Amino acid sequence: MGVTITEIAKEAGVSIATVSHVLNHTRYVSPELAEKIQQIAEEKGYQPKHNSESAGKKYRMGKSSEIALVIPNTFSIVYTRLVTVLSGLADTKGYILCIYLSNGDKNQEKHVLSELVANRRIAGIILCPVQSDRKAYKKLIQSAKPFVCLERKLEDSESDSVVSDNVQGVREMMEHLINSGHERIALLLEDKCLTTVTERKEGYLQVIREHEIGYDEELIACIQLEEEKQTRECIKRFIKKKVPTAILAGGNTLTLRCLKAMDEMGLECPRDISVAGFGDDEWCELMNPSLTVLTQDTEELGRRAIAILFDRIEQRGPEESSQIKVPMELTVRKSTTSIARGPFGEKVVYPEENLLTDQEIELVKAGNYKVAISFHYTGNEWTRLHEKAIKDSLSTMGVRVLSVADANFDPELQNTQLEGIEMQNPDGVIAVPTDEIKTAGKFKELAKKTKLVFVNNVPYGLNNDNYSCWISVNERENGQNAARILCDHFTGQCDVKIGLLIHGTPFFATKQRDFFAEQVFREEGSNVKLVSRRMFYSIDRTYEVCKRMIQDHPEIQGLYITWERPALQAIRALKELGREDIAITTTDLDYEIASYMARGEMVVGLSSQRPYDQGVAVATAMARALIGRCDHRCIGVAPYMVKASNLEKAWREILKTKMPDIR
Repeated sequence: MGVTITEIAKEAGVSIATVSHVLNHTRYVSPELAEKIQQIAEEKGYQPKHNSESAGKKYRMGKSSEIALVIPNTFSIVYTRLVTVLSGLADTKGYILCIYLSNGDKNQEKHVLSELVANRRIAGIILCPVQSDRKAYKKLIQSAKPFVCLERKLEDSESDSVVSDNVQGVREMMEHLINSGHERIALLLEDKCLTTVTERKEGYLQVIREHEIGYDEELIACIQLEEEKQTRECIKRFIKKKVPTAILAGGNTLTLRCLKAMDEMGLECPRDISVAGFGDDEWCELMNPSLTVLTQDTEELGRRAIAILFDRIEQRGPEESSQIKVPMELTVRKSTTSIARGPFGEKVVYPEENLLTDQEIELVKAGNYKVAISFHYTGNEWTRLHEKAIKDSLSTMGVRVLSVADANFDPELQNTQLEGIEMQNPDGVIAVPTDEIKTAGKFKELAKKTKLVFVNNVPYGLNNDNYSCWISVNERENGQNAARILCDHFTGQCDVKIGLLIHGTPFFATKQRDFFAEQVFREEGSNVKLVSRRMFYSIDRTYEVCKRMIQDHPEIQGLYITWERPALQAIRALKELGREDIAITTTDLDYEIASYMARGEMVVGLSSQRPYDQGVAVATAMARALIGRCDHRCIGVAPYMVKASNLEKAWREILKTKMPDIR
């Protein structure tokens, strides 16, 4: 019969509970006493009782039986995940993983490491160092005790280390922010001498230099985290001083405190400032808006670190140190938004920044102004609602609409209509140009005689001195939304083939929309591959263009199509080919495209303009122009992301009516 813990306790002169805690690693016991108990247990041949799951597994006892993990804290999601991963991996080799806390304090860490170096039960150490200076770890290095630096490393190449590729991660995040139109990007870092801090700053600076964005050292802040209120006050002072459009916070605690500081300042994320962070706690996805983050691959970090440590313990592997960098993953959510740009690179403002005061409205009413409208097309629900909003809003300010022209996408017809409008002597003209080149001459003439407000497009050759305001949906975000819907639809699938059907006519709005949609597919869609990109110049031609694309590339599984009317033509072609398995994403909400989405047929989602809201913004911009208030030349209306799950709500908010039965 085997020895019992009662017998071990009697010989060691301690309680049964103390022996149990030592043998099961359930509570701290002084190293000297623990070693004494382990030695007695080993000499007497003590064997722990195994449950069914661990039956047959040989656990190491006594000397060199434990792996020590030294971490700064246990509240960070990175460290809690690493504990889980490393514990399981150590267990497969019969080792017990023991956790030691440094609390981010170099003196406490020094004490812990001194104890571990002297402890014969410790076979090896996995260390998340609290500083980067190699000299601070001289005793550990000289002890010859096997150790690996994890998540952070020492400033040399002589010690084994497994870390996340911070430079690569920050580069990807910075590219995402710059591609979203941000130029004043702030970097918040923890004020500590850590290689993670140095590397994150280096990744930031690399991208700043490559994109030739003016470097401003005051956009980088090193923040102390010891006292939360003090941290928030420091962040508030920093934001007030530099007013960035986006903030990249170099740690999850920094991110959370940054968001709290912004809330105390009355700033909204991402409307006022976009925020991106590190790590991926559950709150990152659950908060509103959900957080764009860089996530560390804790599974791979733990696996690589313990593999190196086992090699060192068993005296295998190369003599030179291993320096492993594990790629980070960028997850784009809703805390980062796109900054729209006007035709000449101007930053677009929101409609709420372009309002009229009561006094200005009275000035408009007193002017008895007359306005004409020249549309590219008026044959769908979107344009009808847009027109209604413009008329309703102008009417409340006493502005009379002389006429509304529909060019039916014909630039020659629009030129003729503009001649008729000119004869009406309007005080202002609201126009959606049908062609940026063919209508340019006529609009140049008109610009000399009246106030012009353009929607979506600006004719070629005109500059922002020739018109009062340009208004559009945020086309950068519009295209990105549509592309991300398709990428999300294929989440979990690999090597998905997609095609793009884009507008060939050089409209500023559609060019911008399509460009940023394609950028998402190429840079963010790690699971998708773009295999075909084809243009249509008239809506009716989309049918043939789509048909040829699928015949040439039958492997295509998803399509991005510039807006809903050509998308309907593409659907007709796909049905004829028997390819109703292809997923479609597009822009703009209307009855027929919504019916496909509601029935779960082909259309997986879309990004929509807000026609009524945009119409109100157009009318307000024209009213301001009539009284000489042209301080905002570019206005962008945020698009609306629509999926089957929010279709009814989206219909009410976009089209201002209850959704009909479209199933």
